[in-house]
Amino acid sequence: MKQEELFENENPFVYKYDYERLKTGMARVFQFMKGNDWKTLKEISNVTNVPEASASAYLRDFRKAKYGLHTVDRRVRGNRSKGLWEYKLTLNNNET
Repeated sequence: MKQEELFENENPFVYKYDYERLKTGMARVFQFMKGNDWKTLKEISNVTNVPEASASAYLRDFRKAKYGLHTVDRRVRGNRSKGLWEYKLTLNNNET
């Protein structure tokens, strides 16, 4: 796919190019966060090799029914004025 084709396409998501990469990125974030520890987006990104913005989106998705209705908590790490947040995934008890 040429770069100019991305701008011609109304939907920039192209299944044959993007599905596998996005699916495996979400799976890597989910596996990493299952440990139930508090992690920053940077820590998630460094371990899973997923951009921080994608990791944040995946964390939001895990709250949705389609992805299991899991609980994703967040809290400030360190000094509140620095704006550093950390996240923890708690699996839905109905997860099979």
